[in-house]
Amino acid sequence: MNYNEALEFIHSRMKFGSQPGMERISALCEAFGNPQDKLKFVHVAGTNGKGSTCTMIAKILEASGYKVGLFTSPFVVDFRERIQINSEMIPKEDFADIVEKIVPVIDALKEKDINPTEFEIITMAAFLYFEKENCDIVVLEVGLGGTLDSTNIIKSSEVSVITSISMDHTDILGDTILDIAAHKCGIFKSGGHVVGYPQPDFTVERFIKEKAKEAGCEYTHSELGRIRLVREEFDGSTIIYAGCTFKIPLSGKHQIYNFSTAIAAINVLKGKGWNVSMKNMLDGVASLKMPARVETVSTDPLVIVDGGHNAEGFDALYNTLEKYFKDKKIIAVFGMMRDKDYKYCAEKMASLCDVIYTTTVSNPRSLTAKELAEEVKSHGGKAKPVDDCAKAYKKAIKKADADSVVIVCGSLYLASDIKNLQN
Repeated sequence: MNYNEALEFIHSRMKFGSQPGMERISALCEAFGNPQDKLKFVHVAGTNGKGSTCTMIAKILEASGYKVGLFTSPFVVDFRERIQINSEMIPKEDFADIVEKIVPVIDALKEKDINPTEFEIITMAAFLYFEKENCDIVVLEVGLGGTLDSTNIIKSSEVSVITSISMDHTDILGDTILDIAAHKCGIFKSGGHVVGYPQPDFTVERFIKEKAKEAGCEYTHSELGRIRLVREEFDGSTIIYAGCTFKIPLSGKHQIYNFSTAIAAINVLKGKGWNVSMKNMLDGVASLKMPARVETVSTDPLVIVDGGHNAEGFDALYNTLEKYFKDKKIIAVFGMMRDKDYKYCAEKMASLCDVIYTTTVSNPRSLTAKELAEEVKSHGGKAKPVDDCAKAYKKAIKKADADSVVIVCGSLYLASDIKNLQN
């Protein structure tokens, strides 16, 4: 099996959709001798900020000399972004070899009417790779929810981290913020350690603390109270933490909150014997690069790509654009999934943009360009539907001038499509 064949097999499992539950991943892991039981983890759940927080933690541990596995989702440009060791994606040959070993196990499980999903197979592949490469520690991002997510097959973690929680995936996780929080808290392990993001809703933060106590976990607040903001700019923020000056090279105040959470997790690890110095923290954060997080992909014209796809993510993008580009003509390429809060996001975009090229994202869950355009127009925005995202992007670029900024937003799938056009 070569890499392309392995990818084709993985994608063929999309037909099973997202199915919360532990039976399938348990069967997979057991068939391979439970490789996850031989690894140490930082386990991260939340609605927004998981990817940034995971990467910050991984970068700091890498700078400290550890061999660090990183499992995140989804990818932006290359599928292998999801499985990395020390910032290097899994080699194509290794990925193909691992998937080739998984295929006969899948076939055997099918005889028992057990059909692992795409995400469960990717999780299994990550565990096998990280075990094979003898990682010192793995930073593990939850896919969906927490309690019944395939990553929750792990028996213990060095620390469980909860990032920002907001309304998303309500069809699966519940229609209240505390229902959603309960799923996220499902990653807590008895007698373990929990680090909490500074939630804007105190009720949510109190709920998380209560869940940690119920699980017999020690709860640690983020380090936000020890951070002083020096300067906030479009390309990141300069802060002072513990007497040292950090430059967080990611746009938006929310990234300071993610930093405060990541540093708290690192401090828990230090308390457990992991050797991390302040220089390691400085070096790790300085090396951060995150695709599709208010990412500048072109300067002539100025083009920014952002993968935020829910209300909280759009609020962060809106605040950034309003702060730094309110005097520019904002041209958007906008596409969203129909199971997201597209009405709220369309209203935000309509109030900010001069013209919006709505497009259909290359995913079966996508709203059509026409549907999204109608939603934007219902909020008084100027929208032009263009089904093909490459054509929509070209139209936006053609319309841009020196006083314009082009924003590509609404979906990580759209961000991926547009970034691939840049390559």
